[in-house]
Amino acid sequence: MVKENAVRVALLLAAGRGLRMRSTRPKVLRRVGGTTLLERSVRVLRQAGVERIIVVLGYRADDVVATIKDRKLPVEVVVNPDWESGTASSVLAGLSQIGERRCLVVMGDHVFEADDVRRLIQTPAGNVAAVGRSEQPVAESSTRPNRIRLRDDGSVAGLGPDLDEYDGVDAGLSVVDVQDVLLVTYRERESWLEVRQQLLAHGCEMQSREVRGLWADVDTPETVRALERSMWRRYGPKPTDGVIARVLNRRISGPLTRLLLRTRLSPDVATALAFAVTLIAAALVATGDTWLMVAGGLGVVLGSALDGVDGELARVSARASRRGATLDTLLDRYADLAVVLALVLATGATRTAWAWGFAAAVGCLLISYVHAVGRDTDVRLLFRREFRLLIFALAAISGFPLWGLIAVAIAANVDAVRGVALLLRALR
Repeated sequence: MVKENAVRVALLLAAGRGLRMRSTRPKVLRRVGGTTLLERSVRVLRQAGVERIIVVLGYRADDVVATIKDRKLPVEVVVNPDWESGTASSVLAGLSQIGERRCLVVMGDHVFEADDVRRLIQTPAGNVAAVGRSEQPVAESSTRPNRIRLRDDGSVAGLGPDLDEYDGVDAGLSVVDVQDVLLVTYRERESWLEVRQQLLAHGCEMQSREVRGLWADVDTPETVRALERSMWRRYGPKPTDGVIARVLNRRISGPLTRLLLRTRLSPDVATALAFAVTLIAAALVATGDTWLMVAGGLGVVLGSALDGVDGELARVSARASRRGATLDTLLDRYADLAVVLALVLATGATRTAWAWGFAAAVGCLLISYVHAVGRDTDVRLLFRREFRLLIFALAAISGFPLWGLIAVAIAANVDAVRGVALLLRALR
């Protein structure tokens, strides 16, 4: 039943100017969390399983079309010449291109998560409204939100900014039955809110789905800054972060990521920069010079922290991908081997150093492999990459590179053997 009624097409309303944003550019081209509102919405909708996205443009449509072509966004474009008459005209302009019974209507100036979209479009009811439980989920808004009053069965009883009694607020996502929308009265200069109020007045049932993830109405520059801080707190650190990542690395990567979110730097470029920093640090360590080794050790710590920037950028800007994760993993392995080689050379490249260096390299690679194989299990290794690099860095700074190799070789291989045993048990 759900599959038959699942929504396959989304109508993205991107015609407005957004005067409160204090910019002459179309509001959907405002960068939030390292990417434009338009690109973020398209990526999230695609991640949620929406097969077809129709973008309705109005104000400075040519600028938005140029961005769509430049970014190669997989969308269809409809230009609404009457966009200033109200958002209802943009909805009707888009519905003329739908060709399906139900569709998702998305406000282009909202931020939302794929899981919430997925739950919404899989709801079998004809009309569904996404409901947020907080009036200001991220920051104070300059406008009063559209409030929603619900019945005991979860259906919508009332909708509007002036409701005194209400159970939540409109989160900017609605699934509608196209025929219901086309049958209600349409007046000049009507808003999308008024159309939905008419749906309720005509007795059209509207179910609700609570928004569980992060969402926000991007209204002003102040909202953007507050939202970016909230997004980093939610998406930047990972639940699997170890002690070193939480105490040291995120304190370095976090401020840098929040700064880079205002630029167009891609996560892949951030990956390459972290790799380059670690290679330069390894080259300094390899000289064996006392002060250069100190600088190199500090550089290894910096490279380890910067390794978190690419992931933070990708998650906050909704640009996370298997390609980026694979590139990051491969370059991390090369960086690890470079640091091991540097410590071997710093000791004078003795046979003992080569032996311990080989053992340390094997341990690093095995931990990475066990982690990749056991990604879908509860197996978690203890001797994480940031811990290994910190030991390497301390060994270089203190002038005892051999002891760093020995410590990592023993700890990494013991942890890898432990991980293999746990993994084999988990895969029975």
